[in-house]
Amino acid sequence: PTVKPQALMQYLIKLVTTEGAVILDPFLGSGSTAVAAVSLGRHYIGYELSPEYFDIACKRIDAAKGDRQTRMEVR
Repeated sequence: PTVKPQALMQYLIKLVTTEGAVILDPFLGSGSTAVAAVSLGRHYIGYELSPEYFDIACKRIDAAKGDRQTRMEVR
């Protein structure tokens, strides 16, 4: 596990993308990058193998989106 502060992730996303861009996170973890992307008006694609971390990420992303729900595909 690695801790990624929201302020750092937002800074990095703003540095290399524009609003509406798609952020790919192949190691979603608890969803820090996706939450930062949502807060900045970016789209995201995330992959996570651990069901526990996937559930945590979905809850965090839903909270960041407010009323909009996360579209998840589990395979």
